[in-house]
Amino acid sequence: MRRLFLLERKNLWALFLFSLVFLSLQTSVFADDIDEVRELLKEGYYVPLSEKVLNKATIDEIFEELDPYTVYFTKEEFEELIKEIDMNYVGIGIIGEEHEDGVKVVHLFESGAAIHTDLQLDDIIIEVNGTSLKGKTIVEAQKLLVGEPGTKAHLKVYRPSTKKTFTIDVIRKETEIAPTVESAWLGGDIGYLRLNSFNKESVSELKKAMKSVGQVKGWIFDIRDNGGGYLDAAQDVAGLFPGVEIALIVRGQDLGTKLVLANKQNPQLTKPIIMLVNSDSASASEILAGAVQDEGAARLYGQTTYGKGLAQAVFELSSGNYVKMTVAEFFTPRGNVIEGVGIIPDVETEIGEELAIAHRDLLLMEEDFVELSGEKFQKKVPRNVSIGIRLDGIFSVQALGEKISLIELGGKNVAIDVVPTAFDQFMIKPKNLLDANSRYLLMIDSGAQDYVIEFETSDKIEKEEKEVNFADIKIGDFFAGPAIVLHNEGLLKGIGQNQFGPYAGVTREQAAVFFARILDLNTDEVEDPGFKDVQPGSYYYSSVAAVKKLGIMQGKSKDRFGTGDVLTRGEMAALLVRAFQLENVKNGNGGEAVLPFVDVKKSAFYNDILKIYQAGLASGTTKTTFSPEKTVTRGEFVTFLYRTIVKEKGGTEFAVLSVE
Repeated sequence: MRRLFLLERKNLWALFLFSLVFLSLQTSVFADDIDEVRELLKEGYYVPLSEKVLNKATIDEIFEELDPYTVYFTKEEFEELIKEIDMNYVGIGIIGEEHEDGVKVVHLFESGAAIHTDLQLDDIIIEVNGTSLKGKTIVEAQKLLVGEPGTKAHLKVYRPSTKKTFTIDVIRKETEIAPTVESAWLGGDIGYLRLNSFNKESVSELKKAMKSVGQVKGWIFDIRDNGGGYLDAAQDVAGLFPGVEIALIVRGQDLGTKLVLANKQNPQLTKPIIMLVNSDSASASEILAGAVQDEGAARLYGQTTYGKGLAQAVFELSSGNYVKMTVAEFFTPRGNVIEGVGIIPDVETEIGEELAIAHRDLLLMEEDFVELSGEKFQKKVPRNVSIGIRLDGIFSVQALGEKISLIELGGKNVAIDVVPTAFDQFMIKPKNLLDANSRYLLMIDSGAQDYVIEFETSDKIEKEEKEVNFADIKIGDFFAGPAIVLHNEGLLKGIGQNQFGPYAGVTREQAAVFFARILDLNTDEVEDPGFKDVQPGSYYYSSVAAVKKLGIMQGKSKDRFGTGDVLTRGEMAALLVRAFQLENVKNGNGGEAVLPFVDVKKSAFYNDILKIYQAGLASGTTKTTFSPEKTVTRGEFVTFLYRTIVKEKGGTEFAVLSVE
């Protein structure tokens, strides 16, 4: 039996796997194997060996003269090696660490057996099937905890949190140490794939993940901490990258020098692609990284890889034991050495920053953007940060919200509220607390220019400042933004005692004052409006005179204005049409839009309601009713006014002047 492997991890990674699967390498060498091993080394070792090395007395002495990847395995040890590559093992499904009283549970695998029992993190397993684990090493505990599928491990457990001892039965099963492939959709339509091992399932699992993620603007392919696997799996995975024809070059004593081709796949990943690597990316990972780098299929981010450029084949001996022997050195498609050198990334990053930086660069790769700066973002910001922006003109808050994205780098889009604080100023507020010590990118598409600002969060949460002094308004109310803007612009006052009164009705004289302020009418030199219920000296006298003169508001009769009468929603529509001279808008077929409201056909304000509906200024009290005779509230009133002003004076493009 012969199969080419590219598996080898650094010692720390190997030790992690030992604690994970309790794998032991305390090999007992069979004396009868030595002649067979000598013959294999003589014919197939990647470089010729001297007779002095081959004639050493024991296999251990011979292997001491060879590279560290040539290893002797018993049959049982080889089976554990295969489980490493396939990312699974048979046992109770935990990660344990040595404890003076036994084995401490530090992780429960989702696919393992123990997670379905009462076993918890930090529990101490003190006995297995009646045998004490006190003072035993992890390797010794391994022999008791692993076993055949379906067999029972009777555990005696001590729980420190309750100081109680109890027993649990766990039926051993095959446990996936880690999925071969992990995937995610990242913010800004970026696809993420993580390959944990090169095994027989790698390509099929990657294709499933690609289909699951869907259409994206770019890919991040993560092979950090991936120690390798099968050569044919590396060829298959290389075939997912466009333009990669050659996977590697191999050179060995009985192989000569050969080109090893990538096995082209369908579908393939679409560019742009960034690959993440680190110092524990080894062997098959380095083959893949070298191939995509040489062929320009992806940019590499991270740290220089491990530097394992030797390939092994596994040989079964007559005794049933195995030798994993180095049979070739491999090189990148352009002939670059990997052994002892590694693959140097195109962009070197700090450890742990690879994903965030790659995500940011993919988002900005094809964008012509202006990087915004503000003093508060020069250091870490609190998790409940609010971001203020100022534009060069008036813009719709609804339209602006569609042009802003807040993305956690390495994560997903963040839900936000965009709250206007003035006609040209807005506050961007995450709906939920941001993650602590994480990096974020705010992106604003103005139509003519893209703007970005990057910042990092702290673990702090600061007391929020109120945007408006009205106690009866809270962010999230449909009228909150309009009320805040009109108040901050000096166009809106409350009803006393820090109250806005959003659900109170609007009287006709109050409406006259609103329109006079918003339209900036001349209220200093006015003619007597001639209404008996509008007396000189009243706060609304000059406003009523001004709006009457322009034809915006008339009296209820010749000599009565209707002071104290509340406005209806239908009357409000008429006032907006007159004040802003709104016209009918034809639809694409040249006809008028059809109102969805079934209660306005007989209203005297039908045409006014139609005009504000066509302008996108009005919504109904329900999907099919406008309620023209219903009293208009102060909250509705300011919302209608705000929308109308933005509609009439706002632009379709903007520039961001500042951020704070």
